[in-house]
Amino acid sequence: MNDTLFRIMKAILSFFLVLSQCVLLTGCWDNKELNQLAIIVGAAIDKDKNNKIKLTVQVFLPQSQSGGQQSSSGKAQVEIKSAVGTNLADAASNLQREYSRKLFWGHCKTYIFGRSLSEKGNLGRQIDFIDRHPEPREDSHLYVSDGKASDILQLSASLEKYVGDVLRKMSEMHVGANMTLKDFELMVTSEGGGALLPLIKIKHPNNDDRKMNVSPIIGGTAIFMRDKMIGRINEVESKGLLWVRNQNELPEITGYPKKGQTISLYLKRTKTNLVPKIENGKWSVTINISKEGMIVQNGSKINIMSKKNTKRVENYIEKDVSNSIEKALKQVKDGMKVDPFGFATAFHRKYPKEWEKVKDHWEVVLPDIYVETKVKVHVLEPGLSTTTLE
Repeated sequence: MNDTLFRIMKAILSFFLVLSQCVLLTGCWDNKELNQLAIIVGAAIDKDKNNKIKLTVQVFLPQSQSGGQQSSSGKAQVEIKSAVGTNLADAASNLQREYSRKLFWGHCKTYIFGRSLSEKGNLGRQIDFIDRHPEPREDSHLYVSDGKASDILQLSASLEKYVGDVLRKMSEMHVGANMTLKDFELMVTSEGGGALLPLIKIKHPNNDDRKMNVSPIIGGTAIFMRDKMIGRINEVESKGLLWVRNQNELPEITGYPKKGQTISLYLKRTKTNLVPKIENGKWSVTINISKEGMIVQNGSKINIMSKKNTKRVENYIEKDVSNSIEKALKQVKDGMKVDPFGFATAFHRKYPKEWEKVKDHWEVVLPDIYVETKVKVHVLEPGLSTTTLE
């Protein structure tokens, strides 16, 4: 009798155990099928009339990937639509009225802001929508257009499926600054408040102005103080800024021994270290940069197999790096009085008490800070060819 009762109790206990597990299996209650979504793959945000915001998006057309409806070039088909609102959220809501499917932001990895909007100083208000919305990703890439952002989305993509992919992959290869949503937010909320975004320009071919041959390029850097764009720098100055931030561009560096002669180094390792110092009331920063690489092209008459000449090559490239940094410091630190270099963070960490005294007027202190640049380049491999074939 006791054995029978034990088996009954065991069965009842097993039943309730299985039942309790079923309660946890809620399933994909909020799952959305692809045929219910309008997938955004690129977005451009511009300033419109009456201080309104114009949102332009590229929406992926899934039918282009189905049987027989893909484009002859094999590229994904997208359609471009725009809507205007009082802010980005309102513009997105108005845009939704034009689609029978729900707009989905989860695959949008490229956000381009127009220059006019960026210079107005309310970029943070628009980024707030991207940051708060549950679908956009914090590793999405941000850009500033030299003109209207919507014009960039109108361009045809070379090699990639759509223009947003072109820009994103260029950034990931470190062609110019590589800035994600998370990176930008960390910079604008940092001690100095200086920030940067890659600047997108439209390149027109010399021999053909047809729209299909026009392409976007990263043509410099937009400089921000908090969420307001206050200036821009060219490609050379951008290299200097990125080297200070230890965010190298493409791995090749070219030095110029003489006019018409060049030597190029492919970087294998690079490191940047900022050393702040306060002595007798004077503030200074030493930028220590070390680079190692191999010579990939010798466009000079220098015999690079000689150790003495290898040292000369290292000096040429060190000078080129230092010149780029000096130009960036002159334009941004001294001219714009903004700090995207990370100097404020370095001082805050080493001298927290002194930083508290100047943090509210850092733009006044910054131009007076003495900056010393120390660049050390080491050629690991001179290569097999010693001189040019002349």
